[in-house]
Amino acid sequence: MRFIKLFFLISLVFAIIAFSAQNYAEAISYHSFVKTVNADRQIGNPDAAVTIIVYTDFQCYWCRKFEENDLPLIIENYVKTGKVFIQFRDFPLTLIHKYAFKSAEYADCTALQGKYMPVRSLLYKYQKDWSVIGDLYYFLKTHAKGSINLKKEEACVKSGLPKKLIESNISSGMNAKVSGTPTLFIYQGLILYKKVTGYRPFPIINKILQGALQ
Repeated sequence: MRFIKLFFLISLVFAIIAFSAQNYAEAISYHSFVKTVNADRQIGNPDAAVTIIVYTDFQCYWCRKFEENDLPLIIENYVKTGKVFIQFRDFPLTLIHKYAFKSAEYADCTALQGKYMPVRSLLYKYQKDWSVIGDLYYFLKTHAKGSINLKKEEACVKSGLPKKLIESNISSGMNAKVSGTPTLFIYQGLILYKKVTGYRPFPIINKILQGALQ
C-alpha cells in the first residue's frame, strides 16, 4: 500500500509538471518567445555603427575566457559609448560538451524574466561547478539568489520552446560556417566586416573594432 501511494504521488508530480509545460507552450507562441528572448540577449544601441553577433557555448573554456576577459572591455569601451551593438546566439557543441544544450535552454528561459545577462555571467563564472553533473535547476537555486522564479523556469524549459530556438541558432550558425566557439561576426551596418573564430585577446579585438568603426 505504501509503495502504491508513493507511486501515485510521483506520477502526480510528473503529471503536474507536464501539464504546466503544456500550458506554458500554449500560453506563449514561439514567435513571442523568440522575440522576448532575443530582446534580452542583446546589449547596446541597435542603431550603433557596428554590430557583433556572438556564437558561444556555455561549457566552452575559451568562451568563458572571452566572457571574463574581453566582453567587459568591449562593453566599457564600445557598447556604453554607443558605438557597438551585441547580439548573443547559442551554438552548443554537443559532441564534446554534455550539458551545453541544457545550459543554453535554461539561460534562454531566464530571458523571459529579464535575467539573461546576469545568469549568462553566472554560468561562465561557475562553469566548473555545474559542468560536473549538469544540474542547472540546483545551480540557479543556489546562485541566482531567489531572483529567478524556478517554477516558471522549469515550465519554460520543458515546453520545448528554447530547444526549438537553440536548434534554429545552431542552423543559422552552421549556414554561416561557424565551426567552433566563440565565433564573432562583426558587421559595419549590414555588411560583414570580419569573422573572428576562436578566442582572441582584447588588443586584437580592439584593433578589429577600431577598423570597423573607421
